[in-house]
Amino acid sequence: MSNIYEALEQAQREKSGAEVPHVISIPEEVHPKEQMLREGERSRNATASSMDTEMFCLYQNIEYLLPDTPEKTILFMGFQGGEGVSTIVRDFAKMAAARLDKRVLIMDAAHHNPSQHLYFNLKGKAGWKDIMGTGESVDKACHQSGSCNLFLAPISPQHSKVPHVYDHPAATGFLKELKNKYDFILIDSAPAITSPDSIAISRFTHGVILVMEAERTRWQVVENVKDKIVRNGGNIIGVIFNKRKYYIPDSIYNRLF
Repeated sequence: MSNIYEALEQAQREKSGAEVPHVISIPEEVHPKEQMLREGERSRNATASSMDTEMFCLYQNIEYLLPDTPEKTILFMGFQGGEGVSTIVRDFAKMAAARLDKRVLIMDAAHHNPSQHLYFNLKGKAGWKDIMGTGESVDKACHQSGSCNLFLAPISPQHSKVPHVYDHPAATGFLKELKNKYDFILIDSAPAITSPDSIAISRFTHGVILVMEAERTRWQVVENVKDKIVRNGGNIIGVIFNKRKYYIPDSIYNRLF
């Protein structure tokens, strides 16, 4: 603030023809610990900015592949678990809601390890499995987060007691009703290998995005899951290669390209 004030004072003196004194700028002394905190904050901001850019590119690709579908239901699916599916779904949802002003619903279907309700601090709320097939309004299972455009449908407060089987006719009706309320429905799915039902529900969505963990998922597994999704009527629109390791430092990459 003081630097801005001095600059304005100096400009005013120049305009009035007064003698302009020489201004000495004294650099701010920063404690080494404070400097480390600032560098860490800059690094976190850069990471967040990079992730936001990646998610926007993902959005553009989805729009390109599904141009005639205003409201989109996208299923995100890993293979064995631990690929980071829930994080990718959450980051994409936050970007679309905040940056693009889209109404977004995260449907947590990761019954092997549901986590979205913990991140958004939704405890004891009605879940979509509690509502599906009962005739009750789907709104009862969709809970608004801090963002006015972002909603979460947890699986169930008693998810450990809920059978991990989809009632396909009920699921179809449930998703059909949701499609009229949100621009994006993002299904955070259980892994394909441990949950055949995740593959079965892919037919009720507009597109499937597979999430692979680098150096972990074998191509034979990928081919097998891909074939099952296609046979079940699912539409694979992309693959995310997550947790990739870079063995060459970024500085060298920048020199090479």
